[in-house]
Amino acid sequence: MLEGLSTNRHCDASAACLVSSGQAFVIRYHSRTTQQPQKRLSPREAAELARAGLFIACVYQDRGRQVEDFGSARGEEDAISALTFAGQVGQPAGSAVYFAVDEDLSSAEIRSAVLPYFRSVERTFRVAGGGTPYLKIGVYGSGLTCRLVRALGFVDFAWLAEATGWRESNLYTAWHVKQHRNTGQTLCALDNLFQRCEAHDAFGQFQPVGFEVHSGEGERRRIKAEGGNLRHLPSIRFNEPITLLPQGHGLRVLGVSAPGWLRVRTNFGGGGVIGHVALSRLEAVVDVPAPAPAPALLPLPVAHLRENNPSATRQSVNHRAYPIGEASRPARETLSPPDQRIAQLRAIGDYLAVESSPRYARTPSATFCNVYAHDHGYLAGAYLPRVWWTGPALLRIGQGETLSAIYAETVREMRADDLFAWLVDIGPRFGWQRVFDASALQAAANSGGVGVICADRATEGRPGHITLVVPEDSVHRAQRDADGHVTQPLQSQAGALNRRFGSAGPNWWMGSEFRDRGFFIHA
Repeated sequence: MLEGLSTNRHCDASAACLVSSGQAFVIRYHSRTTQQPQKRLSPREAAELARAGLFIACVYQDRGRQVEDFGSARGEEDAISALTFAGQVGQPAGSAVYFAVDEDLSSAEIRSAVLPYFRSVERTFRVAGGGTPYLKIGVYGSGLTCRLVRALGFVDFAWLAEATGWRESNLYTAWHVKQHRNTGQTLCALDNLFQRCEAHDAFGQFQPVGFEVHSGEGERRRIKAEGGNLRHLPSIRFNEPITLLPQGHGLRVLGVSAPGWLRVRTNFGGGGVIGHVALSRLEAVVDVPAPAPAPALLPLPVAHLRENNPSATRQSVNHRAYPIGEASRPARETLSPPDQRIAQLRAIGDYLAVESSPRYARTPSATFCNVYAHDHGYLAGAYLPRVWWTGPALLRIGQGETLSAIYAETVREMRADDLFAWLVDIGPRFGWQRVFDASALQAAANSGGVGVICADRATEGRPGHITLVVPEDSVHRAQRDADGHVTQPLQSQAGALNRRFGSAGPNWWMGSEFRDRGFFIHA
């Protein structure tokens, strides 16, 4: 029998202490809606626990205490969330997610709401696995709940809750994990905020895929022709890709995450990211003698129509292709201390006055998110093109010619979808870095950097969208989850609605109208 604990507190700081005290495992939470800080298991915590020698099990619980917390629709919703969190922390195939029934429900309540919930969980897991679930299912609850849910035939594990007075809990012996009430015991840095658990040798526990593989280690693979999606979980279902990796893109394998899927680490757009790639999209990297160094790329010049054009003002609607030319315009000094850069960025936002300036006011046929983003970047010293060189002009530049920006001859206007492609392909040469975490994006803005969210429209010929990510202040704040992770960066935009602080809506960049999207920062 194994000894361990369950807790809604982070355990990574206590990992070594827990091992020395004889603990073999820690049970932690997945949750979509929790408002409790520390409740949710993070990828970093999972890796640190495993490196200390501990095993992990996970239970999904948002509330799970009332009949309305169950049912078929809620089962699908919770299952998708559980799959997503499991993918992010690196749960391997064959490990389990327990689903909590944290109340002494009656037999009638269990049959009417809880059993349909678990049938929906199983169906969703099966769809995600292409017909066969790659994660196992467990139930947490009373003896009665465990007995009836396990009788469904597809629930692999039962975790008997600490409440011995619940229905059949004193009689139920077919558990895989048994929780005991904490009557004041303390342990490591957790104090008394845990419950002792005992478990059989196999109860769906795991260590994250690749937890022992450090940066720069792991088998090298590369993406085959036509590219491959990097995903949050090892399935083509229920998750939008993190990004599409291009042909030949190199990565490091952390391990097998599910049948036909690998968990991988890679760098993309200047930032590191971990996700899952289908094995079918990868090929081996064959070491060959290093080729001769490629000739150094000629620096690409910025492209601007006439600067300091006095007609290109916030009040003008006829010179939107030109940079702001007003003599009174503010600027960000990129070498200033962070607090000064933050103040300068706020001054730029106030000066551009996106909500009232005619330059950004929508017309019956156009919106001007691209103009606003360019103007902000221009004043902040972060080049984001309003116009960019045409293909023929780039060929001439590559041959060493020095060209002037001539509208419709050597340069063309850039819409938001054009800006997305430019940020991915050209942006790193001008100091832009792609990141994959909203907290990192907001942190860059809060340190005096420039951040943008840009999305490419799926329909050819239709514009995408771009918003600025701006520094927080005492009034205007990003939205965060219970763990303090940013879920909605603080944004500023022009578009259908022009907002000094605001955007097109929560997770607007994940809309089905967009085929790709990205977070980008510029110091």
